[in-house]
Amino acid sequence: MIAKATNGHMRIVLPLWAAVLTACLSSPALAQQKGVTPFGLSQAERAKVAATLPNWSGLWNPVGGLIFDPSTADPKGNNAQQPGDRERPPYNAEWEAIYKAKLDRTLAGYFTDPITNCLPHGMPRLMGGIPGPLEFVVTPEITFIIWEYGPQLRRVYTDGRDHLPFDERFDSWTGHSIGHWEGETLVIDTVSMRGDTPYDRTGAPHSDKVHLIERMRLVDKDTFENDMTIADPVAFTTPWHVNRRYRRIPSDTFVGDAACTETQHSPIINGQTQFILPNDPPGYLLGPMPLPPKK
Repeated sequence: MIAKATNGHMRIVLPLWAAVLTACLSSPALAQQKGVTPFGLSQAERAKVAATLPNWSGLWNPVGGLIFDPSTADPKGNNAQQPGDRERPPYNAEWEAIYKAKLDRTLAGYFTDPITNCLPHGMPRLMGGIPGPLEFVVTPEITFIIWEYGPQLRRVYTDGRDHLPFDERFDSWTGHSIGHWEGETLVIDTVSMRGDTPYDRTGAPHSDKVHLIERMRLVDKDTFENDMTIADPVAFTTPWHVNRRYRRIPSDTFVGDAACTETQHSPIINGQTQFILPNDPPGYLLGPMPLPPKK
């Protein structure tokens, strides 16, 4: 504390950090959000908040395969895309044409997937169009989501902060995510995602104005749900609702970090790393190649 004399009277001036912390703790908005607490609290205070948070420990595998929205998969039931397979986001005519061009290019033997060259999957794709398990680390101030492949990491801030002002925002692979708890459901708001990543390997594109709202919760002890609403004022005619579920993997499972580098499934050919999935056509390489007729 700092004491200052004013007109013969002493007044107490709190340091800036103390004033900010006091304001945060007394904020009605924060007081209504279970599990939200600013950084720097004592371990005892954090423990009280942590005791209210759900247990999402363990490893989780996506249900429904690699297509971002299994409910709109075309052909129906598709879960690991073959060339020309697609989904049905609510695109306007311009962005449907962009998507169709990507599908046609894939049919010609070219994959337009950026991960072929070891670029990150990006958001929103990480929550549906990526193979392998993910795990959660839930703390009072922040929830981390960690993927085996990449490995890749997402941060969801639950300390009461807001998004940056518009003139200070910048796009990134995972965007900027803030969240709050409604009971045992984590509600997440994500903006500032790069516009050069697809939703999945079909090449379904989105703009850099995409805005994602997620509601994450445990359905039961072995089933995790992420209910997503995706708005894209540039590409969509209406928000896109996608529901993804994840199954818990047995607790004795060991998971390493699968980096994008040369392996038996990712050979380096002509200086480029290929990303070959089990259901790719035999002998698939990046570039033109004859494709077997679809059955």
